[in-house]
Amino acid sequence: MQCRSAWTVLSVLLALPAVAHHSGAAFDQNLRVTVSGTVAELEWTSPHARLHVTAKDDDGATVTWDFELPSPVTLTRRGWSRTALAVGAPVTVTGARARDFPHIAIATGVTDASGRRLFSGAGPAAAE
Repeated sequence: MQCRSAWTVLSVLLALPAVAHHSGAAFDQNLRVTVSGTVAELEWTSPHARLHVTAKDDDGATVTWDFELPSPVTLTRRGWSRTALAVGAPVTVTGARARDFPHIAIATGVTDASGRRLFSGAGPAAAE
């Protein structure tokens, strides 16, 4: 009986990271954004990389957008690296904005200044 209890506890502990990982519910697919600006930072962190882009808002004020990207492993498989985007490089990012935060979004596409598509998201948000 103790062995069975130990396996149950171990199973629950191993499942916790999967439960803790969020869904895309924080982002609203109806709040589509296209942001053109310059790379402020590319964070190569797990579970999601992040791309910070400095741009002008509708009022002309400078804002920094925080875009969620897939994991570094996924980005690497798609041809990215830590140095894929240099700080100051012009980019256009498309995505779905967070429901409650005006300058946070999940990226569905990243295009560099030459028009080369560097990243295309997965799932329904990527259909652009």
